[in-house]
Amino acid sequence: MVEYFEIKNKTIYDKIKQLSNKSKFKIIEATQDRELDITELSKISKIAFNKCSNYCTQLEKEGLIEKNKRGINTLVKSKIILKNLDKVINLRD
Repeated sequence: MVEYFEIKNKTIYDKIKQLSNKSKFKIIEATQDRELDITELSKISKIAFNKCSNYCTQLEKEGLIEKNKRGINTLVKSKIILKNLDKVINLRD
């Protein structure tokens, strides 16, 4: 029997759910220290441009990245610092 329960921190859960996708996580990693356009991100993440663009839109809706339009390019920058997240969830000894 499957038991359903209410999640009290749905916003946090939704953000963690986004980060649990390897390709989306790679986008966050790649844009920690610099802005990259979606073409570069799709190559780094080894996913199609359209899929990368969709992932960036989803990450932006969750507040995990910011997108800036410059000419014909859309630049992406992470809004979260993974080093800080690492400290919070105590992954290091």
